[in-house]
Amino acid sequence: MHSSATTVPIPVEGPAAAAVEPSKEGASRNWALILGVFWLTVAAGVIRFVPLGVQSFHHDEVITVMRVLPGSFGHMLHEMKVSESNPPLYYVLAWLWTHELGRSEWGIRSLSALVGTLTVPAGYAIGRQLASRRVGLILTGILAFNPMLIWYSQEARSYAMLVFFGALSFLFFLRALDSGRKRELALWALSSALALLSHYFAFFLVGIEAVWLLVALRDRWKAVLPALAGVGLVGAALLPLIAAQANPNHIGWIEESGLGIRFFQTGVSFLIGETGHVIAEPPRLQYAVVPLIAIVVAVILLFAAGSRRERRRGGIALVVGLGVLALAGLAAAVGKDYVVERNLLPALVPLAAVVAVGLGVTRARLAGMLVAVALCAYWLAFDVYVTQTPNLQRPDFRGAAKALGPAHGARAIVSWRLAGDPLRWYLKDDAMHWFGGAERIREVDLVGKKANVELPATLPPAFRPAGVVRMGRITIARYVSAKPAVLRMKQLNAQMTGYAANTVVLDGPPALRFTLGENAKTAPSHELEARRAQEGSNEG
Repeated sequence: MHSSATTVPIPVEGPAAAAVEPSKEGASRNWALILGVFWLTVAAGVIRFVPLGVQSFHHDEVITVMRVLPGSFGHMLHEMKVSESNPPLYYVLAWLWTHELGRSEWGIRSLSALVGTLTVPAGYAIGRQLASRRVGLILTGILAFNPMLIWYSQEARSYAMLVFFGALSFLFFLRALDSGRKRELALWALSSALALLSHYFAFFLVGIEAVWLLVALRDRWKAVLPALAGVGLVGAALLPLIAAQANPNHIGWIEESGLGIRFFQTGVSFLIGETGHVIAEPPRLQYAVVPLIAIVVAVILLFAAGSRRERRRGGIALVVGLGVLALAGLAAAVGKDYVVERNLLPALVPLAAVVAVGLGVTRARLAGMLVAVALCAYWLAFDVYVTQTPNLQRPDFRGAAKALGPAHGARAIVSWRLAGDPLRWYLKDDAMHWFGGAERIREVDLVGKKANVELPATLPPAFRPAGVVRMGRITIARYVSAKPAVLRMKQLNAQMTGYAANTVVLDGPPALRFTLGENAKTAPSHELEARRAQEGSNEG
């Protein structure tokens, strides 16, 4: 005898329902996330690429385009060794890049803009691995509009590359920590090696991750040790280059301000980008208030409303980010002090991840998302504002060179130290640094913050004021003599430009070229290199 029974389906709710029968709502959410990441990446690319030519080159960028990249591949490697204090990866790629796109502001900066844009979708992968898809979307927005990341995505230096490979290293560190798989460890080792080849300060990020993996995956040491060994070999291979690039002139300017002040300036820069000493201005603290409030809210949400898992995952990112800052500070206290905002960029993505986890906690979904949108909207508005505000940009050396115009006689241009090379680049008349001695000069131009129409005390009476041009933060005061007068560099270097240290550039018509910088032009190559090192670089 057989009994018949009617089967009644039992409705299933929650996560189990999604496992049994994927819903259309879940599929639409996935597409919404994909579109969100896509459009945030597009917006990040637009705000990085469109204004690339707005600002003129800064000092460090000119060192790259004027000394390092011209000429052969071998010449580039040599100049990188004697003029720079960074590893070779950026210069190799930039050399290839500029041979196709040129060394204009747009041409060379587009490499950093591309790398900076690629960092944005990596933020989604980091946030999702760390906590959830919502956190990934929030972190994508933070990385898209953060002013500090945009600033260095528009600079012809290695910092955008450092952030990109540092972000990948952090991503694969998280994946390796969660899975312990050889594939993730291999990808971590590769991205970490590329980060080290981009900038030496990646060592602090990679070092923390390496120790963490070694301890957390000690039962899988056979998989971990080869990854650590690979990264270690790359680091060891860089040691001879580090020794060759060691130059106290490259870092002497850093210690002019206290370590605590520089960490404070780093915090401000992480919130609103470079508005301080990099552009020869005091930090604009008022612009940092809104981002600071958003970050305080994120931290409160994380520790007050976050689940145990969310707090633990946010804590991983917090330890890594603060660990980078702590190790850099410790290195400065016991050894060489290289602590400056841009060198601490490896800490920015992990710290941004902490903010994203806080704003993405499950219990405060709507409130956290609203704060995240407000933060990104504020940053976007500020980023656009910077493109329209010269006083928040790099000094306008291109405009200053145009205002100076061509030299009609032997001319000495006195500027602050980091303005010398950019002025030489934009003058385009083979202007040279003056290292010492005496020259017959007909015109003296003071370029700086302070320039008076009154005759400076150290100039001979033959010179008379010939006009003043004011361009935002830059003032140009011109003094002319009826006939060339003998001047020594010390006389000119003592002029007041509004900055602590000055430099002097000589230029003039081709017919007068033999009278300008004659000693520098005939000096042997090893002496030229020594003098070049004497100029130093504003690079940490």
